[in-house]
Amino acid sequence: MKGYTLNLTAKTLTITKAFNDAVSKGEGEAYELYTKFMRDIPGLTVISKTHKTPTKYVSKSTGEKFNCNQFKNLKYENMEGFINGLSNSEDYMKSYLFLKNCGSLPLTSRYTAVRRWFVAQFPNFRKDPLFYLYNKVDVIEATPFFQQAKEEAAEKVAKKAMENAEEVA
Repeated sequence: MKGYTLNLTAKTLTITKAFNDAVSKGEGEAYELYTKFMRDIPGLTVISKTHKTPTKYVSKSTGEKFNCNQFKNLKYENMEGFINGLSNSEDYMKSYLFLKNCGSLPLTSRYTAVRRWFVAQFPNFRKDPLFYLYNKVDVIEATPFFQQAKEEAAEKVAKKAMENAEEVA
């Protein structure tokens, strides 16, 4: 059974979630190995291994590969700064502010709606940001992004209600 790394110098046992689950059943090869390590090596520290950070990110919509997370640092302030740098920023800011400040959306859904609109409105903002200085791009309507975020929030609430009902039963 693999799923662990034993470092005798540091007296650490690093285990994966699968190994931990196998040990927690209280029987089998993993449990016997774990108890043997704990018995034979006094002062052994057990560390749970977390996920590995991906080295390449793949866009779900276009399938493009990126070296880093393409939405890292895509904050409200950065989106506003990009939009304010454009010549017709007032037109874009109406849709942007509508999504950002919409009171009927939960706070957790607002950022997702704004980000989706921003990426759809400015698909080349990472590769060729100067494109938007010299070309006129029509403003995308914000309503579909608002509706999508509202539906996803309703689904999330319904799913949570179902989980709570199952726990009570």
